[in-house]
Amino acid sequence: MHLPIPIGRLIPAILALTITGCSRKETASSASPPPPAAVKVATVESSNVQETAEYIGNLQSRKSVTLQPQVDGQVTKIFVGSGQAVAAGTPLIQINPSKQLASVSSFIAAAESNRADLENAKQILQANIADRLSKVSALKFQQQQYNRYVSLGRQGAVSLQTVEQYRSQLDAAGSALQATDAQINAQKAAVARTQRNLQQAEANIKQQQVELQYYRISAPFAGTVGDYPVKVGDYVSPSSQIVKVTQNSPLEVDIQVPAEKAAQLRTGLPVQLLDTQGKILGQSTISFISPSVNTQSQSVLVIAIYDNANGQLRADQTVRSRVIWDTKPGLLIPTTAISRVAGENFVYVAAPGKQPSQLVAQQKPVKLGTIQGNSYQVLDGLQAGDKIIVSGLLKLSNGAPIQPQS
Repeated sequence: MHLPIPIGRLIPAILALTITGCSRKETASSASPPPPAAVKVATVESSNVQETAEYIGNLQSRKSVTLQPQVDGQVTKIFVGSGQAVAAGTPLIQINPSKQLASVSSFIAAAESNRADLENAKQILQANIADRLSKVSALKFQQQQYNRYVSLGRQGAVSLQTVEQYRSQLDAAGSALQATDAQINAQKAAVARTQRNLQQAEANIKQQQVELQYYRISAPFAGTVGDYPVKVGDYVSPSSQIVKVTQNSPLEVDIQVPAEKAAQLRTGLPVQLLDTQGKILGQSTISFISPSVNTQSQSVLVIAIYDNANGQLRADQTVRSRVIWDTKPGLLIPTTAISRVAGENFVYVAAPGKQPSQLVAQQKPVKLGTIQGNSYQVLDGLQAGDKIIVSGLLKLSNGAPIQPQS
């Protein structure tokens, strides 16, 4: 015979069973696997791998000059500001030319006076030449008269005294012609002398005009204007340094390469110029290799010519210079795919999991070479076609399920 169980005793038992059931459900829930990690996956591909080395490059201008005046004087004007690009022949500085202008005017006046003297001398010469023609005619007439009276005298038609009279007239005409010839020769000499004076005066004008140009200092070639050590009002002389003009296109890139690399040097090797962040500013090639080694630095000077067409770089600037020794096929992977553990380099490869269509992160050690931009060269540990994880590495562990994202 079963005795009835009091309700008060059943309630604790029922509660205990309920709590036990809930605990089992919670345990089952906590034991469920975590969801796959969302990651980005990239395929390892064969690429051109460069063997490179970086050095400091010093940029040198192929044309640079510090201008100095050729005359003394006070600076009256500065035409172009520091740092501006100028074309060849652009005026830069004006020195007070007032004294030189006065000198030029004086020589011009002297030349005008000489020109007037020359014109007057030529007119006198022409008058002398015309006078000579009349003297020649007079001499011919007197010669004819004398010959006629000599003949008449021989015939007894005229006296000897009359013949002598015509002889005297002939001699006078001859003397007059000789005097005129002497005047002509003297006047020709005067014309020549005046011509020389005029030529000298004109030469003096040209010389003074050339010197006048020295009072305006211009850019000898296209380039960039440096800082002015003088200002308007300063007195300058031929020993004064006025301003520096530098041509920044093209530029020489001077690179000191360690002597142990000398055997690898050759003209035509590519050179990349980099900014402080490693961004490529431009490219060139080695055009000169020094035949000797710098005994102090034990390095070899090589030079590359960079066109600097955009004017981004300037003379006397230093840049990172990457010499590309060789280019060959290899593997490159993004730097974001690398994780480091205890000094070793690893990548996570997307590998098949235990379940169909499931992928897991498989950790693999790799041996790395040089860095190339945002990529590392892989020397060992991967092959072309491998799928590697390139994002979300911090939330991964070996064997963790993953979900590739596009």
